[in-house]
Amino acid sequence: MNKKITIVELAEMAGVSTATVSRVINNTGKVDKEKKEKILELIDRYDYRPNQIAKALQASKSNTVGFVVPHINSPYYARIFYETEIAAKKKGYTILLCNSESDRHLESNILNTFMSANVRAIVFMGGRLDDINIDKKYLEELEKINKKIPIIACVDVAELNCVQVYQEQKLSSKKLLEHLSKEGYNDIALLGGFGNIRTTVDRRNEIIESAEKYGIKVRKKIIESDYSVEGGNIAMQQLLKCGEMPEAIICINDLVAIGALSETYKNNIKVPEDIAISGYDGLDISSFVYPGITTVACNYKEYAETIVNIINNIESVAKNTRKSISTELIIRGSTKIS
Repeated sequence: MNKKITIVELAEMAGVSTATVSRVINNTGKVDKEKKEKILELIDRYDYRPNQIAKALQASKSNTVGFVVPHINSPYYARIFYETEIAAKKKGYTILLCNSESDRHLESNILNTFMSANVRAIVFMGGRLDDINIDKKYLEELEKINKKIPIIACVDVAELNCVQVYQEQKLSSKKLLEHLSKEGYNDIALLGGFGNIRTTVDRRNEIIESAEKYGIKVRKKIIESDYSVEGGNIAMQQLLKCGEMPEAIICINDLVAIGALSETYKNNIKVPEDIAISGYDGLDISSFVYPGITTVACNYKEYAETIVNIINNIESVAKNTRKSISTELIIRGSTKIS
């Protein structure tokens, strides 16, 4: 059994990452006892001797993390990256940011680049993972990469076998609907987002389910738009053409809510007296527009710290680990009458 093998092949046979193999070879960091014994047995069987140049490169890149976002101009993704970078620096990690522009080929190229650089882990936000009908071949591609470089997916995808960190949906929707019910809003419309986006569909479903519990009617017609301020502006124009207005609208995010709010001013519609408006994400700008947007806020620091803690302990984290990040309902003038 004197076949020369690479560290990547050794990792594949052991069912671990290359970083884990490196830790065993260099006797640095904690590694599960059973995994360590398996790696040592394979090293002995194949008389593995690490290439010194490759070893040096590995050492120089062990604290580098790849970070992929679909759109860096999104305040939501930008905030998560910003908080992650701050938390990562405290642990001695360097984050490499790449913007995929939601392009499938570009995403694959980025992932392959990170593999070649032998980064410690890859944080993957949105993109194809957010497709409601995700391609099985793409899942297989990710899982193949995950065997070599650990992937932390920031979308809840049940059929994907890798570490996943995502924003909680169910409890946050319940809190929002409970608030709207207490304020007397019983007729609600949904504004913004697209029906082929996983997180959008999940959010809509949770809102509809919670609304039923509080006796709130959610209109069947959902006015779709992109996730920008302009998208909210256009969607609100369409809603105004529908005739009888709802008592409240729940927007897919704060940017859409701000766009909708802007359109109400143009049409002399008072918020929240004539119509209530709420959003999601807890962007800073939502507190500066008048009368302030009620929002289900993401806990960005908790999100970032969870990601970095997983990166820091990646060798001992189970590949099917799932972490749900808590949210906070921030009530402002756009929904509060009493």
